[in-house]
Amino acid sequence: MPSAIDSALGTAQLVAAFSGVPVASGVVMLLQSINNTCSQVAVHKAKSAQLAQRCTTLLNMINEHSTAFVGTDIIKNLDELEAVLSSVHQRVQRWTRCGKVERFMKNWKIERDLDKCHADVNVAVECLQLTSPMNIIKMQQQSIDLMRRHQTVMEEGLQQLLITPRDVEHAAQQHEQGGSAARELMKFGQEHLVQIRGKQSVAASSPNFFGEYLFESRESSCPPSPVTTVQNQLEQALLDLHRLTKIPPTIPILNNQVQRANSLPTSWGRHSAVFEGSWLGGKKVALKTLRVVDERDPRSKTLQARFEHEITVWSKLKHENVLTLYGIVTNMGPIHIVSPWQGNDTVLTYRRNNPHVNPLELLRQAAKGLEYLHDNQIVHGHIQCNNLLVSSEGVVTVCDFGLTQVLVDVVGRGTLDMLTTTSAIRWFAPELSNGEEAELTKHTDVFAFGMSILELLTLKPPYSHRKRDVIVMQDLQEGRLPLRPEEPEAIPWMTDGLWATLHGRCWAIQSENRLTIAELSLHLEEVSASLSK
Repeated sequence: MPSAIDSALGTAQLVAAFSGVPVASGVVMLLQSINNTCSQVAVHKAKSAQLAQRCTTLLNMINEHSTAFVGTDIIKNLDELEAVLSSVHQRVQRWTRCGKVERFMKNWKIERDLDKCHADVNVAVECLQLTSPMNIIKMQQQSIDLMRRHQTVMEEGLQQLLITPRDVEHAAQQHEQGGSAARELMKFGQEHLVQIRGKQSVAASSPNFFGEYLFESRESSCPPSPVTTVQNQLEQALLDLHRLTKIPPTIPILNNQVQRANSLPTSWGRHSAVFEGSWLGGKKVALKTLRVVDERDPRSKTLQARFEHEITVWSKLKHENVLTLYGIVTNMGPIHIVSPWQGNDTVLTYRRNNPHVNPLELLRQAAKGLEYLHDNQIVHGHIQCNNLLVSSEGVVTVCDFGLTQVLVDVVGRGTLDMLTTTSAIRWFAPELSNGEEAELTKHTDVFAFGMSILELLTLKPPYSHRKRDVIVMQDLQEGRLPLRPEEPEAIPWMTDGLWATLHGRCWAIQSENRLTIAELSLHLEEVSASLSK
């Protein structure tokens, strides 16, 4: 960081200039040292630059008024000023010696110390009684000039971040030919949105010499800043790229890219609530929040770390019958899982609203999605009709895969059951009644999927003849399975062959005797085709 001392005096020259004022030479040395040390602080660069500029301004002022100090009361204040600056110097110097880990752990303390240093240097100005109107105007102008120089550099850098319509069109054309340009452009845009928001944060937290904020506020009626203009252009370019290619976000941590549309959820799940939201202000998305662990709970950090790991795997899954996951948001209170908005809600709602639809075709699509998950060694863990969604195009997608296993691993099965508001026992395989030792497997998924077939055909939960879950649990432990449905909604679709498959192969008490989901998917396809003739 170059020194900006107007008189261009080096340290030795400055000390010599104050040879008639011995105490002032110590002040000058400290100011020069603080100025140089600021450039070595590896974090909060903008705040360090501001501190260095303040020291430079004070140094210039002392130089200009040096002859006026002799024989005045200001000399008496120099001892106090030297003590203040010595403390500032020690604090700044301490942070230059920090290693990377210590800087990360004490990031907030470094920021707080730099703010305190800013305030102390302001006090130094007051100590010298140099705050005449003319000096105030001069210092404000120097600060404004510095900010303008920073703004010019920033604007030049921002121009390199723009994504032009031609860039988007070229990437989309390559995508159609199987190229990777669209994904790379999506990643480029997301990375630079993060950078731009960092620049906004610096601009919003960069006061002038007297702590006054010079940049526009959100409520400002002034034209948008270059940062905001480039941000808006980037967001629109990424939305255009998404519409042309259907490529989801490449970076799955979507902090500051997603907003809720309202404060009330559109639906509730066993351990979650779903809100309507938007990605980049233009793509309608679903935001699923987890209600199991409060954000103040110490386990929330473990849960966040686990989700940040899992989302990198889940977001790479690509199948028409598996809900695409855009990513997660970790800075809006509880964790938000972000996915495309599904226009027709669950398969249950869709069938009720479309009574002539073939429910076996909906189930066949869902089975294909679960088959893909199993092929990728992912156990769903919570299959039921509430987790089978229908898009506005009528395509069924499996959602919430792997979610239950993550929650079980973090909080334990017993705690999870206590913290959730609804029971899933009616879809549980018998082996899941073993408490904490129970293990979610592909076999338990097949059992639950069989119960989901019964649920969609009857439009009622499994064991609908039982009002209490505790009786259902006794039935499971004693090997009593659901009764063959007699509901008029189910009879046309529940063939003898399908009932035999459910009763004997999906709900087999011994898990190893159950069908695979691939076998069940094939059977559903055959039954559906035979009934459609």
